[in-house]
Amino acid sequence: MSLVRLENIVKRFGGDPVLEGVDLRIEQGEKVGLIGRNGAGKSTIFRLIMGEMEPDSGVIERMRRARFAYLAQLPDLDADRTIHEVVLDQFAELIEMERRLLRLADQLAHGEDALMEEYSALQETFHHRGGYEFHLRVERVLTGLGFSRDEFDLPVGALSGGQRTRLLLAMVLLEDADLLLLDEPENHLDLRAREWLEAYLRDSPRAFMIISHDRRMLNAVVARVVDLERGRVRSYTGNYDAYLEAKELASEQQAEAFARQQKEIERQEAWINRFRYKSSKARQVQARVRRLEKLDRVDAPDRDAAKASLQLGTVVRAGAKVIEAEGLSMAYGDLRLYEDVDLCIERGERVGIIGPNGSGKTTLLRHLAGRLPNGEGACRGEVRLGPNVRLGFYEQQHETLNRANDILTELRQVRPDWTPERIRTFMGRLLFTGEDIFKPIGALSGGELSRVSLAKLVLSDANTLLLDEPTNHLDIATREVLEGALSEYEGTLVIVSHDRELIDRLVERLIIVDQGRAAFHLGNYTHYRQGQNDAASGPVSADDAQDVLRIRSKRAKAKNKEAARREQNRERRNRRRLSEVESDIAEMEELVNATEARFVDLDPSDYVALSELTEEYENLKADLRALYEAWEELAAELDGD
Repeated sequence: MSLVRLENIVKRFGGDPVLEGVDLRIEQGEKVGLIGRNGAGKSTIFRLIMGEMEPDSGVIERMRRARFAYLAQLPDLDADRTIHEVVLDQFAELIEMERRLLRLADQLAHGEDALMEEYSALQETFHHRGGYEFHLRVERVLTGLGFSRDEFDLPVGALSGGQRTRLLLAMVLLEDADLLLLDEPENHLDLRAREWLEAYLRDSPRAFMIISHDRRMLNAVVARVVDLERGRVRSYTGNYDAYLEAKELASEQQAEAFARQQKEIERQEAWINRFRYKSSKARQVQARVRRLEKLDRVDAPDRDAAKASLQLGTVVRAGAKVIEAEGLSMAYGDLRLYEDVDLCIERGERVGIIGPNGSGKTTLLRHLAGRLPNGEGACRGEVRLGPNVRLGFYEQQHETLNRANDILTELRQVRPDWTPERIRTFMGRLLFTGEDIFKPIGALSGGELSRVSLAKLVLSDANTLLLDEPTNHLDIATREVLEGALSEYEGTLVIVSHDRELIDRLVERLIIVDQGRAAFHLGNYTHYRQGQNDAASGPVSADDAQDVLRIRSKRAKAKNKEAARREQNRERRNRRRLSEVESDIAEMEELVNATEARFVDLDPSDYVALSELTEEYENLKADLRALYEAWEELAAELDGD
């Protein structure tokens, strides 16, 4: 029996359907990824599985005695208790058994031999239930999620929001459950912790369903992807990359089947309309009408799903050296983030800044942007901008957004020369439609705030972008749109991010901030992890210029390969369309010839019939000429290819 089964589930909020006819099963030991746009209903599915809400219709079955663990179901934590104490609550029964074993061992040491049988039985149970390993498990999970051993004794009340989220995740992972429901567990995890979590989930024998926007994590841990779109789910075997391939193939097949069926429907309807009022054809007309009514219609391709669009456009050319920094240092009391950093960023370069949480990545980015004035902490060093440099800064907390403004007012402050209509059209490309433009900034979700900040960045016409976690709160589809825009951007990029796909696709040099120092590495994140697993590489020398050129060449080849793939797809579509047009021409020529033949049988004195037939004939010939022209255009385009 499945751990949980959802059958024909319907759920509405305020009359609007969120889930429509959802069928879903999760088997024991299965590793499932649940993906979909923000607001599609992914968390609603989790809450339905947990019984936190009931469906409007449909059936939910759960395996008897199956135990589920879900982050949102955990109780409020006592602020005075420590991290270690809170996590050990997951093992209260084992801890009591451990205490009982210690008491029995003490009694046996004092000659109470009659207790030996009880001690042996309890010891066997304790061993079978993992009593000798649970302390190591707790330490492994806490350190894996980024807590140092010195932090185990921190009171819960002293934790930051990110630390608290990581603590709750640790409690879920350590809970004795058959099914884990993980809702964006990568939030507030740095790169090391994400890689640890991937290994933990990959090796775990327990079933889990994970909602995640981290494509690298989905590729690493899941064996099935469930895609939630427009209220319905569709399941694909394999990881995220396999899902993309399978979905694209299924979409192409559906589009082709839909086109074939629509063409046949149009042909049948044309025949019906042509002979509808001929008594001699009445029986055949009715037969064809009935066939069309009973036809099992192929669904139209999913073309109406809104997708963000982002183009950064051309920028003013900056000088050869965009940012030069000398002797950058920053510390807060005894906490040194980085010291004596010398850096030169050239025009068109793409630089990534990575490191553990709290290491100083955002601080260094703000230092480069001139937003960290000397005198704040132990801030030292000099930053110089090159000629014609226009900085654009994206802050992950969106501090530059005025919460009192609505979206329209906020953007007009950037572009006062734009009319409200033009701003509304522009924001429509970022999925703000209708009255959304009048939403107050303070009422926006995290994803909406990110899209407004990105809009301001685009409108700033900056030729140097400093981006602090630009993909936070964005769903996978919007992340890919942003990546595409940044990959085509002609200016300079400096990016702080935990998104490994983003870093791998965009950057050619890394700054690694860790343990009070900043080191440099030529290449992207995958290259860094392959060659430098334990420590950052040393400073870059002038002799490494050839490596930079090689990396840039590799990136250019990847872009050319993608362009070639798009061209091949376009050519394939053109050839398919040419074949369809040729078939249409053949049918239209037959119809024209048949219509022309009808003039022979027509009474010349019947001017009404003659006029109608002439009009029909001329219309058919016009349609045929249009098909000839379409064929010539497609043929010419293919010859050009």
